[in-house]
Amino acid sequence: MAPRNAFPTIRARGLGRRQFLAGVPGLALLPIVPVGRLAAGESRGDGAAEDLPDWVRRAREEVPAATASPYFQTGGIGPSPTPVIEQLADRLTFQNRSPAATHVAEVMNRIEPELRARLARVFGAGEDEVALTHSTSEGISIVAWSLNWEPDDEVVISNTEHPANVIPWYVLRDRLGIAIREIDLSPGTDLVAEVQRQLSDRTRMVSLSHVSRNNGRTLRTGDSARLAELLRARDVRYHLDGAQGPGCVATDFAALGCDCYSTCGHKWLLGPKGTGALFVRRALLDEVQLSWAGAHSHETMDYEGNYTLLPSAARYEFGTRALADFHGFGQAIQWMEDTGFERILGRTDELVEHGIEAIRQTPGLSVASPEDPADRSGILVVRLPEGCDPTKLYRDLAREEGILASPVRGERDFRLSIHFFNTREEISSALEAIVSRCA
Repeated sequence: MAPRNAFPTIRARGLGRRQFLAGVPGLALLPIVPVGRLAAGESRGDGAAEDLPDWVRRAREEVPAATASPYFQTGGIGPSPTPVIEQLADRLTFQNRSPAATHVAEVMNRIEPELRARLARVFGAGEDEVALTHSTSEGISIVAWSLNWEPDDEVVISNTEHPANVIPWYVLRDRLGIAIREIDLSPGTDLVAEVQRQLSDRTRMVSLSHVSRNNGRTLRTGDSARLAELLRARDVRYHLDGAQGPGCVATDFAALGCDCYSTCGHKWLLGPKGTGALFVRRALLDEVQLSWAGAHSHETMDYEGNYTLLPSAARYEFGTRALADFHGFGQAIQWMEDTGFERILGRTDELVEHGIEAIRQTPGLSVASPEDPADRSGILVVRLPEGCDPTKLYRDLAREEGILASPVRGERDFRLSIHFFNTREEISSALEAIVSRCA
């Protein structure tokens, strides 16, 4: 296991609560407000509510969770806008009037191709390179089981992966005898050099997070493209876990250069749960072989043993589909587009910058996620003082303060998933609550 990146911390056990917070502009003066008082744009009692842009204010009004509590859990499960859920429910009600009726089926059957087209357009892929899945995990498993693995074949992952990009490799190790190699993707390490050090003649796949849920590091698009070129020359499959990508950072499948990209709808894209997508390079459709198939994977078949698969990535889809949910996924992307992806990403980065600066000025806390704008994302990871338990902090903040955040893999690391609908006021108050409970 590669060592964790170490960050200095300042002990503050001897300081009183107000002394601890001294020197952080505005932070010590912001009292914590329970969940019920966090209305859109409402001040926390200091008379200086943040002057939100109109487009942010409108978005907060349409995302109930954004004003129900300080919501920093988008990296785990994102809150959907009310119009998205209403349109999903409307489509489900429409379908249920007569699911087998021709006119109903014709409407519902347009949902998936329209969603594939929208995903392709927004995230830099061809329509035939998009498969609709139910989660990032499903996409990862499709890719993981697409190779004919032999004993001692190797996969390269990193020390910052979600279990979704670890457990499949454990299973393949135990069932088929593959070996797992690990690189260090702590902030500041060299992506290409780290992978090169682990490559061997037995390497068959490299599977990494586009954005780490554990430290917030984003793989730079140029670095990813260079790595893709290196791996392609060695006939090594390159997959990215994009659960934390679309909606959080700029995402262009073609520009990243990877062979396969797995993502989901229910995090930063604010879509329904149980929705996702897998992007597969057109040239590799026949090489990313199916391990699961069924009705709808095929283009032609008979009952004499003959069949042909769909010529697109839709071949990875099979079985009865939750079409209303996929409709909701498409509507969530449309909502994000209408809000404006560019300004969403710009505001998210501004909020992260605010959080980084506040942490720098807070005794006892440090930043455990990248600070360089080229490497950071909406995932801001706080390094807590020694002796502060992230899991207990998570529970106490949720139960007693209404602040929703998350512990992550690092022993003293605590994650704030900052999306554009959050406010500077909420971030400052969350940091106040953290130091108050850790002091």
